[in-house]
Amino acid sequence: MAAYEIIKIGEKSWRFEENGVRSFLFEGENAALLVDTGYGSGNIKEAAEGLTKLPIQLVITHADGDHISGNKYFEKARMHPAEFDRFHNGAGKGLTAEALWENEIIDLGGRKFEVILIPGHTPGSIALLDRKNRILVAGDSIQAGMIFMAGGGRNIDAYIFSMKKIAAMADLFDTVYPSHGPFPVNADIMPALITGAQNLKDGKLKGEAPPFETNAKVYDAGAAKFLF
Repeated sequence: MAAYEIIKIGEKSWRFEENGVRSFLFEGENAALLVDTGYGSGNIKEAAEGLTKLPIQLVITHADGDHISGNKYFEKARMHPAEFDRFHNGAGKGLTAEALWENEIIDLGGRKFEVILIPGHTPGSIALLDRKNRILVAGDSIQAGMIFMAGGGRNIDAYIFSMKKIAAMADLFDTVYPSHGPFPVNADIMPALITGAQNLKDGKLKGEAPPFETNAKVYDAGAAKFLF
């Protein structure tokens, strides 16, 4: 069985589906951008090189293991420095991480992505905004699936702040590319995520046991579910 299901999602754009997690490849005129590397069940570098002959830059939305385990095939990866500890203490141990700061522009030649810091799910979670194509690549933070807010580094107050920050930019994008769950997601999901997260914080949602072993519970917020 192939490690990845590779699906074209636009002009010179692909998603890699790997057992519930999603990575992305975008090609410009001068370079290509790979966003996240998944579980590492296959050689995602070779898979990406089968789609583009341009040099590939690797950017990580956040350093949870299901987003960085394929980093072993690359010399380096860029991510927000707030993720360095999580990266080097996890699947990125011994690998090279370089700083990627908020408001930096990743210019592929004819296609640009703007870095937006959205802490909450993890301290250094980022989103990537493609203004020209009105797309937001959002990692785990914006999705219609299950958002993990349990465990070290998760912070519901920071998450609510970050979602309000993105909602204030909603006139700049129409479509969200999430790393999990249904694909794609419309930008109009933002108010429901904010309300759901606030209700979670305020104790207004009823928790249920998840279908896997953990001390946390699943809270159905309508637009998405939170593990908290």
